[in-house]
Formats: sequence, structure tokens, C-alpha cells
Amino acid sequence: MTVIGVILLVLAVALLLFGTLSWAKKLPGNPIFGLRVPEVRKSKAAWETAHAVAGPVWTFGGVALLFGALISFIASGWMWVLPVVSVLLAVAALGGGASAGARMASLLDAEEHAEGGCGENCNCGAPSPEVDVDALRRAASQADQQ
Repeated sequence: MTVIGVILLVLAVALLLFGTLSWAKKLPGNPIFGLRVPEVRKSKAAWETAHAVAGPVWTFGGVALLFGALISFIASGWMWVLPVVSVLLAVAALGGGASAGARMASLLDAEEHAEGGCGENCNCGAPSPEVDVDALRRAASQADQQ
């Protein structure tokens, strides 16, 4: 059972390190670690802000996983419920942090678009094309008859 404890301990340290670096806005932009949302990768400010929002939640997940790792070294019988619960908490924190960070990046991107900073090839002010609903209905009716 020591193997499970060591694996959980390594994962806890990695999650704590990742969460702390994200929280402190020290996580460098990279293609391997971090949020994989297009809005996050648009600018350095979006990267740092999104990860700063996700960092505290990821750090909490790392602490929960660390608790589970330490308990797993002495666990027996029903005590194995605690490491399992801590792993579930860590997974939920990882997902919740990613969700919060992605949401923040999305809000920053929407705010940038609202201010007109979406670039020179942007169609933000262009009117949307009109759709002929009757033509669509006729085409669907003809497709149904064939």
C-alpha cells in the first residue's frame, strides 16, 4: 500500500506546485501545462489572469491530495475511504479551477470585444446575414419528399 501513498504524494506535490505557480502568476506560457482554451492563449494578461483565478482552487486540490497521501500510509480497513474521498476532492478541484479560469478568460475576451479591441479583421460591427426562412422550408419539404 506504500506504492499508492507514494503515487498520491507525487501527484499532490505536482498539483500544489502547479496551483501555487498559477496563483502567483508565475506559470510561464507553455504548450504542455495550463488551460487549453483559445481565450486563455490570446494574450499574456489573459493567461496570467485565468491561471491566477484557477490557482487557489488547484492548490486546495493539492492539499486535499496531500492529506489523502499521508493517510494512505497508515490506512487500513475503512480508513481507505479518506484517501478515496481526497482523490475525488482533488479531481473536482482540478475541474472546478479549470472551469473558473476558462470562465474568467471568456469574460476578459468578451470585455475586449465590447471595447472594440478585437483586431483589424474583425466583423464585430458587421450586420448578420439575413436568412430566407421560406426558402429553407421549401428545401426541407422537397428533401422530405425525395
